[in-house]
Amino acid sequence: LDLVALMVDGVHFADHLLVVALGIGIDGTKHPLAVVEGSTENTTLVTDLLVGLRDRGLDVTRPTLAVLDGAKALSAAVRALFDHPVMARCQLHKIRNVVSKLPEALGSTVAKKMRAAYRINSALAAQAALEALARDLAKSHPGAAASLREGLAETLTVMRLGVAPTLARTLRTTNPIESMI
Repeated sequence: LDLVALMVDGVHFADHLLVVALGIGIDGTKHPLAVVEGSTENTTLVTDLLVGLRDRGLDVTRPTLAVLDGAKALSAAVRALFDHPVMARCQLHKIRNVVSKLPEALGSTVAKKMRAAYRINSALAAQAALEALARDLAKSHPGAAASLREGLAETLTVMRLGVAPTLARTLRTTNPIESMI
């Protein structure tokens, strides 16, 4: 397969955690690649999944967009195995993580502001809007502000790459994994 992007995410089913890899071709075609079961999204489990893909022919030497949810184990495994990974963070996971650190009433307002920022056509303008939101949150909700700042630039990677809108919609989140399942 000639893949331009790889998505990796953990999906919970009852008491089981499955780590799923989905490849995306240049035309946007989605290719299920692998599933492994584990107790947590740990670096060893994800590395084993990626090594298995490499052993079956996945080219890890050329630049590949890796769309992840932000789990440190996922990014550590991708960075360890790929020669030139281009890291992108799932925008929906970022919104959920920030909102989880806020009271319910404020959470919905912040989520709306984050979604609006992610719809801006300029990565620089989107980053400025998100950084301004983080500054506003820092006064009363420093945990939410820190969550927003952590990995912020990677949530804008797809926008910075200038990907066509239809494909960009697919690459902004790890939702295609859940849709596939």
